[in-house]
Amino acid sequence: MIGLGLLSILIGVVLIFFPGYAADLFVVFGGIAIIILAAVVMVEGLFLDHEGVSHWGVLILGILGILLGIVLIAVPSLLVIATGVVFGLFLVVFGIIEAVVAYMLMEDLMVRLVIALMGVFAILLGTIILLNPVLGIDTLILLVGLYLVVYGMMRIAHGLTERHVDQNVTVRHL
Repeated sequence: MIGLGLLSILIGVVLIFFPGYAADLFVVFGGIAIIILAAVVMVEGLFLDHEGVSHWGVLILGILGILLGIVLIAVPSLLVIATGVVFGLFLVVFGIIEAVVAYMLMEDLMVRLVIALMGVFAILLGTIILLNPVLGIDTLILLVGLYLVVYGMMRIAHGLTERHVDQNVTVRHL
């Protein structure tokens, strides 16, 4: 646990103090996330059984997302700003799809609300990133870096506490 905390702090400091490299890494991870989300959209599109929803449209959107993710991974440094724009657009489109799915297909109220809220959050986040893609990516990198530093400190504190408690236990389990 202490090792995980130290690793988290190290990664967080790198993200905070080397944002150029972090932006390239963000583009690569964004490409991976887009590929995963596009695959989810494709699978959802294949199994949709509802009138008025085009299976081909959802499938084509998923294929375009996978291709976009591959391009982002292949050339990250040239596409940092474009990644912000594309990532923002993808989040807006993904949020709209989630909202439509929640409205049209879900019957359970709690599931409908959760999916709709996820869609609205994706739309809002995508819009913020679209308004200023460079600042959106830089802010996201800074926030992730700060989170990792705090998370690492909490892990180290937890590991030290567990170590102290473990030393005071009279009977140890295998």
